[in-house]
Amino acid sequence: MVTKKNKNYIKILFLSLISFSAILSVYHLNTSDEDEAENESSYLKSEICYYALNGIIADHHYHLQLNITIEDERIEIPMNIGFERDSEGNTIFLHPIHTYDNSGRIHVETSKNATAELGFFFEIWGKDFSNNKILNNTSNEDYSVNMFLNGEQVETFEKTVLEPYSFIEIFYTKND
Repeated sequence: MVTKKNKNYIKILFLSLISFSAILSVYHLNTSDEDEAENESSYLKSEICYYALNGIIADHHYHLQLNITIEDERIEIPMNIGFERDSEGNTIFLHPIHTYDNSGRIHVETSKNATAELGFFFEIWGKDFSNNKILNNTSNEDYSVNMFLNGEQVETFEKTVLEPYSFIEIFYTKND
């Protein structure tokens, strides 16, 4: 027979299990986000950055082309994106995704076969890019952001995986 005292114990046990489950879920969600952010951050600040400055060749080194056109005007992608310099202009850090010139040729150099995404490049550059924004231009009823990978329109935008010899074109154009 279940007494009032036993009902209270069952209620306390039940509420304790729910509380424990909620706390565990919140912890799991927060650590997953932190791990993902840490993985991206560790990629952006990977060991190849230090190796490259010391003349060590990257295990994985490839190139791709990025062209950005805003309303029929080709945008120059600056040279030395990804180079961090001290106050005297000396390179102190080199990101694994970088440029050497203003041709739009992107270099990816890593010491391990890591997945690089286009959004990482824009993060290093310090510029906005998503399915509805390129640089300072936001899509609306009059304008759109469109992206092509090797001639095929794609919807992956900042999540586009960078691969050797890829040709990426991003257009901000007036809607017809």
